[in-house]
Amino acid sequence: MEPLIFNIKNPVYENTIYLDKDGVLNTALRRANKLSSPRRMKEVRIKKDLADIFNFSNKKFNLVIISNQPDLARGLIEENFLQKNVDKISKYLPIDQALFCPHTENMGCHCRKPKTGLIKEFRKLFPYNHKKELFIGDQVSDERCALKLNIPFVKVDKPLSLHNNIIDSLELS
Repeated sequence: MEPLIFNIKNPVYENTIYLDKDGVLNTALRRANKLSSPRRMKEVRIKKDLADIFNFSNKKFNLVIISNQPDLARGLIEENFLQKNVDKISKYLPIDQALFCPHTENMGCHCRKPKTGLIKEFRKLFPYNHKKELFIGDQVSDERCALKLNIPFVKVDKPLSLHNNIIDSLELS
């Protein structure tokens, strides 16, 4: 199983911000006392601070999702669910690309964060679009991935669903 790449639009800027999906762009959930990704569209809650990301980027940065999605390998979500999730995020933030690792931790892939395969894949596909880079994430694996590539890192402290932290509290699709 290869990484999933959603080519939303070709990056046009020299600079890129890498964004983790769950906990940064949409809220994470707690299942069985562990942080978890949404598995149905009604669980996808877009975070309010996407406007802060957009204002910071001043749209002079490509915005690229870099995310582990082991629920694909587990058969708990499908690729079309991720596409709908990205489409929903893109209503609030102009995402250029989305790269997903579909593997579980024990599969030994090259792309699961903290490994650097997803960012290296983006750099290979778009060699002129990473003069300056920034990574925004909520997990230690995000930070380690950024550090391995000497990319400055910003940590989001509140990944979970909080009523004052989301744009839309209900989606019934």
